[in-house]
Amino acid sequence: MPGMFLAFGLLSAIHEARNSGEGQFVDVSMVDCILAVCERMVWQHSVQGLVPGPEGNHHPFLCPFGMFPARDGWITLGAHQDEFFGKLTVLLDAPHLAKDSRFLTFADRGANRLALIEELSVFTSALSKAELTELVGGKIPFGPVLNIAEIEQSAHFAAREMIVDIEQPGADSPIRVAGVPVKHTRTAGKVDSRAPFLGEHTAHYLELAGLSENEGGIRTQHLSCV
Repeated sequence: MPGMFLAFGLLSAIHEARNSGEGQFVDVSMVDCILAVCERMVWQHSVQGLVPGPEGNHHPFLCPFGMFPARDGWITLGAHQDEFFGKLTVLLDAPHLAKDSRFLTFADRGANRLALIEELSVFTSALSKAELTELVGGKIPFGPVLNIAEIEQSAHFAAREMIVDIEQPGADSPIRVAGVPVKHTRTAGKVDSRAPFLGEHTAHYLELAGLSENEGGIRTQHLSCV
């Protein structure tokens, strides 16, 4: 996460430097980045005087918005808005939920979120992830929770080239790694090399620095350039 924020910072600094003609340092802290994406708790404490705690796999205000059981695992969905909630009840063949006085409005569903989660779980748990994907996918915000074995068999990740085979010396078969998630139309990136072995490039980088492997006791101290 800090790396992503740093990328944004570097790009904005480069853009600014083109206008001002001046460079600057870009300082990014890991904990600052975490706070930035957990920003809701700041205004909750400031405006409402609340100190939020662990919230599990469901949104504390929006409902339904979170993880629900399937027959063979878990799915996620976000149907807190009236339009999506109405569609969900029809798709799950549970129209009575849309007429339940506890769940009529956005505010009602938020106030009775635990009851609604329990009610919906009865319907989702009766179907497999594949069945729910066929039934609900593309109609409301939804996604199956996939394990790595399922990810490797996913047509989506195959089409996006997100599982890449890399040859590894000494291994009986290629090692699989994650691909590049940013797709350029002109200058497509790719994973084209394996990770180095520990110390594999030590001599090379010492040479670039004008040092020898023996200088400063690099080898005797078991130090490596990584």
